[in-house]
Amino acid sequence: MALGNNILTGEIPSWLGVLDRLQYLSLRENNFVGHLPANICDNLPNLKKLDLYWNQLSGQLLSGLSNCSGLKSLDLSLNQFNGYIPKAVGNLKMLEELHLYYNNLEGTIPPQLGNLSFLVSLELSSNHFRGHLPEGMSHLRRLSFMALSNNNLTGEIPSWLGVLDRLQYLSLTENNFLGDLPANICDNLPNLKELDLSWNQLSGQILSGLSNCSGLKSLDLSANQFNGYVPKAVGNLKMLEELHLDYNNLEGSIPEVMGNLQSLRVLSIEGCNLSGSIPGEIGNLTMLEGVDFSNNSLTDSIPNEIGNLLKLAILGLGENSLSGSISVGIFNMSTLRMLDLADNHLSGVLPSNMCHGLHNLEYIDLGGNNFSGAIPASISNCSKLTGINLDGNKFSGPIPNSIGNLRRLEVLNLFANNLTSESSSPELGLFTFLTGCISLREIWVGDNPLNGVLPRSIGNLSISVERLDVRNSGLRGNIPDSIGNLSNLAFLVLCDNCWTGSIPTTLWGLQKLQDLDLSNISLTGPLSRGLCGLQSLEYLGLSQNQISGSIPGCFNNLTSLWYLDIAFNRLTSTLPMRLWDLKGLVYVNLTSNLLRGPLAPEMGELKDLTKLDLSNNQFSGKIPSTIWSLESLDHLSLANNSLQGSIPGNL
Repeated sequence: MALGNNILTGEIPSWLGVLDRLQYLSLRENNFVGHLPANICDNLPNLKKLDLYWNQLSGQLLSGLSNCSGLKSLDLSLNQFNGYIPKAVGNLKMLEELHLYYNNLEGTIPPQLGNLSFLVSLELSSNHFRGHLPEGMSHLRRLSFMALSNNNLTGEIPSWLGVLDRLQYLSLTENNFLGDLPANICDNLPNLKELDLSWNQLSGQILSGLSNCSGLKSLDLSANQFNGYVPKAVGNLKMLEELHLDYNNLEGSIPEVMGNLQSLRVLSIEGCNLSGSIPGEIGNLTMLEGVDFSNNSLTDSIPNEIGNLLKLAILGLGENSLSGSISVGIFNMSTLRMLDLADNHLSGVLPSNMCHGLHNLEYIDLGGNNFSGAIPASISNCSKLTGINLDGNKFSGPIPNSIGNLRRLEVLNLFANNLTSESSSPELGLFTFLTGCISLREIWVGDNPLNGVLPRSIGNLSISVERLDVRNSGLRGNIPDSIGNLSNLAFLVLCDNCWTGSIPTTLWGLQKLQDLDLSNISLTGPLSRGLCGLQSLEYLGLSQNQISGSIPGCFNNLTSLWYLDIAFNRLTSTLPMRLWDLKGLVYVNLTSNLLRGPLAPEMGELKDLTKLDLSNNQFSGKIPSTIWSLESLDHLSLANNSLQGSIPGNL
């Protein structure tokens, strides 16, 4: 009976137990709920396969399942079963497949599993099993597939795994195994194709003995605590297609023998403290589709031989100390989708035809280097680009308006360069052209000498824009009220410019705004009560302006606010009592205003406050003793007021 992948609901009926000739029952991928019928196996002596995969079944696994004595395949995965695996499962002597992954099972793995001598596939991943692997499992000599990932299993990896000589796939990832790898783990596993021990607490050196797993196609040891060198013997794994050693405590260089792994498709050694240069032999790995050596201490130039990797889709070399220019061959990789060279010491200029060969490029990150010269207008020929990060370089000249032709672009980060506007008029035409980027979410063009006026057309940018950063860009004129059209804006940074006029009231309609920085832009007049409507606001920077009047009493509506900086203004009056209702405040800076009156004891209830600066005002009266209870406070300044009393000696 096969009724899988329908929209069946309700509980599994108990009358199924009377179908005594039933050999195959599949109700997979439906919406059945409730417990398994207690008698489901009482009268099914011929049942060979029971498949209830991906429903919403719950309750404990019943010992009565052992009455299906002829069962060869049991799949209860992707349900909500809880409790323990019953010991009676060891009575299913004919079982070849046991799949229980993605449930809420707990306890230890029962040693009775070792009785299932015909078992070929065991899948217990994504439950809450704990404890050691029972030695009884060493009797599963026919096992070819074992996945126990994403549990809470502990102890050392047992050496008896080495006797499961038919094993082809072994995954113990995302557990708490510790200690060294068993020295003999590969001595008797001639059929092992995939070994995944990532995300544990394994330590010691990566053993040369791993090369005895000569048929291995995938090896993942990432996110452990392995130390020492990458063994040269890894070059003997001639069948290897994927090698992941990321985030360990390795040292030394990338061995040249990596060039022997002619079948390798993915090579990832990110975040491992490796040093030295990238060996040119990597150019021999012509099957490579992904390389990630980022977040190491690699030096010297990028080898020209990387240009030989004509199937490469992902190249990650960011966060190293690489120098020199980008190999010309990289710009001819038609298969390349992601190029990350950020945070190195690379230099030079980008070729004017940089996108002539990069037809499939989706993401480029060259940030934090020393590149100079112009951003080529031909960048628009990389028509699949979703992310451009060129921040923190020395690029100069105009930002090409052709970027506006990149209709898939989501992130444009040109922050901190020497870029100007391509427009000949005071209005920055770039923002008009960017209206063509219909998927745009983030625009970072601050810290560039744009020296112009934001056009009203900025309000025609994609409704998807969430972040706009134009800080310190020599902007002048009015802040266009059309910014209020960007209803999904969450981060708006306009600080350190030369705006004139007031803040447009349309800003107060941006209900998703979380970060608003209007510091040092010559604002005058009182704080608008419109601010109080921004109930998602977390960060408010208004320092170094000429704001006068009082802090609106409705500020307590800003319940998400943790950062408040209105320093160096002309605020007067007393602090509103309800300001201290904002219990999530972490940073408060009101220095150098004309604020007066007493300090409220309620400020002592801000348990997360780390900085409080009320200096250079006209506060008077006693310093509230409640300040002593601010355990997180590491900076307090009340200087140059008319206050009396003491403050904690550690501040």
